Amino acid sequence: MSEILSLSPQEKRILVALSYGSLYKEIAADYNISINTVKKHLKSVYRKLKVNKRTAAVEKLFISSYAIQQGAPEQN
Repeated sequence: MSEILSLSPQEKRILVALSYGSLYKEIAADYNISINTVKKHLKSVYRKLKVNKRTAAVEKLFISSYAIQQGAPEQN
């Protein structure tokens, strides 16, 4: 869960958009940034979350969100 907390606000927004199924070009348009900037942020997200693909990153986002909702203690 602490891995999600290490993300910047922009990285979190992009990861959430990705979790809703948005394409890179849609995310870029929504946040008024380039597609390359979206890719750069996601590369950083994957590194911080220690994953290699979007499904794993989104899974960590959902697990973290569920744990927070349930009041679970932070795990490392």
